Amino acid sequence: MATESALPARVDLASAFRGVPQGADAAALSALLSVLADLPDGAAVGQAVMQGVLGPYGCDLALVYALRTDGSAHDLVAGYGLGQRETAIYSSVPADSHLPGAEAARTGVDRIMAAGEVAEHYPLAAPFFRVRPQAGDIAFMVIRHRGAPLGFCVLGFPEPVPATWQLRVTMDGLLAALSLWLLTRPASEIAGRALREPLTVTPRQREVLVLMREGHSNADIARQLGYSIATVKADITAMSAMLGARGRAELLAKAAQAGL
Repeated sequence: MATESALPARVDLASAFRGVPQGADAAALSALLSVLADLPDGAAVGQAVMQGVLGPYGCDLALVYALRTDGSAHDLVAGYGLGQRETAIYSSVPADSHLPGAEAARTGVDRIMAAGEVAEHYPLAAPFFRVRPQAGDIAFMVIRHRGAPLGFCVLGFPEPVPATWQLRVTMDGLLAALSLWLLTRPASEIAGRALREPLTVTPRQREVLVLMREGHSNADIARQLGYSIATVKADITAMSAMLGARGRAELLAKAAQAGL
């Protein structure tokens, strides 16, 4: 686990970039590096990744998560391609959650998965796939510095991507640049970003919360609202992931603390 004391106060991006693997798209990565050197906001970084470095591959989603210094969770610090609702749901991912990005960070293994496979095997991702097509691929790449995980990157492609060495080397160069960007950002800013962002739920999720507080079972909630039990469970799972709650009681308690 990377700690705040182990990270340099400032990294010389230009000189450190010499470590990017040869064969990467030098022009695109250099352009990205010039953007990152100015420490822009997360939307600018996400757009630079999606429409710049990975634009030729059809990338339409780029999310960067930074590991908190205590190792408890990953906070969304840069992103482009998600709607406001989905951004709120996934603004923070517990480090031990059953989500492919968190699993990649825990195991140190990068993964490129078909979107349909993610939707099938990771129920916590259910809200994401309400707006995300399932025909393409999603990459979950670990961001490292000297072997220590700094976070992970989620990259979405609307069509299946060929597993070529050019794409892999480009991704390696991208991850190297993003690791340098994370190292230049104040650790306090990364650790507190998700906590400063307002948490929001959808109107349906709010209805589910109200009925949960009244003591209704999932089956009762589904019947009263006219949804399937699977939909109710997906909403509860999404809210639990957003709040880092385990179990029904903790979800209700944390939702109340968050003013939901």
